[in-house]
Amino acid sequence: MMAVTTTQIRDLLNRPRGLNEATITEYLTIRNAEITKKARKVNFIGGTASNVPSDTLKDSAVKFMVCVDCLRVLLDSVPAFVDDEIQQRQMNQVYSKQLTSMEKSSLEAIRAIEEKGGTAFKVKATGTKVGGTTTGQLKGSLHPSN
Repeated sequence: MMAVTTTQIRDLLNRPRGLNEATITEYLTIRNAEITKKARKVNFIGGTASNVPSDTLKDSAVKFMVCVDCLRVLLDSVPAFVDDEIQQRQMNQVYSKQLTSMEKSSLEAIRAIEEKGGTAFKVKATGTKVGGTTTGQLKGSLHPSN
């Protein structure tokens, strides 16, 4: 995956006051790992280079999820960096609307990279458990023929 930067997150959120750089960095670390784990991969049955999520799609999911996390932090911490009660309410309203929008986009992005409720199997060669050349000689046969 490409590296999503803290600057990109700040730009998506319109550079809000009170958002700590370390907070963004930590959420990026958490969400990158989560998206990497959830994304469909080529080495699973049905996975091909044409139908697994691209790095761009995975980065988009990370961006949306980190924006949601940061907006929640901002909603919780607005009173810490804004003294005026009217301005606090205005900022809460803006962040709440952004949060609703980002949550929806985040959910859509995650659904695009994972197969919700699907099954995936690792593709690799395995040794056979079946031996013999006739039905009666197959291992586990209920009617062995000698």
